[in-house]
Amino acid sequence: MGQEQATPMDRQGHGWSRALRVLLQAVHSPEYLDAKARDFGAFTLWALLITAVFVLGMIPWDYAIDATRAWHVVWLRVMQCGALLFWAIASVRYVHGRAARIAALAAPLFIEATFMVVLDRLDGGTSYGMGGFLYFFIFAPFLLLAQPLGLAALVLTAITVFPPLAAWFGLQTGLDWWIYAAYMGTGFVPVLAIRLLLEVMYWHVFRYRREVEHQALTDGLTRLPNRRQFLAAGMRSLDSHGESGQPASLLFIDIDRFKGINDTHGHRTGDAAICHVAHALRALCREEDLMARYGGEEFLVLLPRTGPAAAAEIAERLRSAVVAAPFPMPDARASPLGLTVSIGIASYDPHDLGDLTDIDRLIHAADRAVYVAKRGGRNRVVSVGDGPAPDDVSAQGRS
Repeated sequence: MGQEQATPMDRQGHGWSRALRVLLQAVHSPEYLDAKARDFGAFTLWALLITAVFVLGMIPWDYAIDATRAWHVVWLRVMQCGALLFWAIASVRYVHGRAARIAALAAPLFIEATFMVVLDRLDGGTSYGMGGFLYFFIFAPFLLLAQPLGLAALVLTAITVFPPLAAWFGLQTGLDWWIYAAYMGTGFVPVLAIRLLLEVMYWHVFRYRREVEHQALTDGLTRLPNRRQFLAAGMRSLDSHGESGQPASLLFIDIDRFKGINDTHGHRTGDAAICHVAHALRALCREEDLMARYGGEEFLVLLPRTGPAAAAEIAERLRSAVVAAPFPMPDARASPLGLTVSIGIASYDPHDLGDLTDIDRLIHAADRAVYVAKRGGRNRVVSVGDGPAPDDVSAQGRS
């Protein structure tokens, strides 16, 4: 018999299953959880404090049920409040830390166990307090908003099944478990579904924000990091090199006679030429190198753990790669256009206190070295100190 073909309904089911697996994997990634910690960390602390105040506010409720015995269970309410404060303290440093996650599971179960004791000790507590279990479903989803979806689902499941299990072990026997099942059983699935919906909504916000941040830090033409991202990452890299005592070098790369390309062939061709050079340069950069489009026809490459001699060798390879890859014109009838680049090199030596110590000064020095390369005939590599320094004039209009 031939293999049965999947129906549209089957394919749709597999699609939903696949989408759910992707979502569950994504919402437990470190990057996503760190974002939740930043966004919901303070909210979690305030929600725990508010819930602690609410628990203390249940003392008058106990008094309304049984004025005689209510004062004998005040200490249990205080312990419940303490459990919430412990959870808050455990979450202060990092809401996804081990202590915070243990508290997120242990505190609700402790409060639930002591709540059962309160109901058992109050005259009529088991009759009037059955609905109090619903408070766990009201507060828990908010208190667990910063936690991973899997842990939230575990806690919601635990607070649902814990009271019958505790009663089975003899903690409390006065509750009607059929009524409990009606209360909690009908609420569990909707609350879990709402928690999942909140996770999906935040996942969409997270993806949108990540895309916006990526666009803000990426050059729209070449898809390389832009100046803003390069400056921030470059500063962090130099700080790291200073601490480790390792050198670093920066390449300032400028396409030669680019203004003539725009004037002769148009800006569309000029943009294509920039992309072509970016591709040629990126193909030879190492994985740890930080490459960016600095502006116009200019590129920057930060070479970690690279001294002046090694940087000069890398720059020469980049220059030769551009020469060896003629630019195919957008108009197929036109002959490929030979492009060249001039490269200036500036290096950072952490052992030289008088050396360049920040990314802006390093860029400025490499930019001045490009001037020397331009004045020397273009299509060449020049390191800081290889030639006479140019006059301190603007780079605008150079070709």
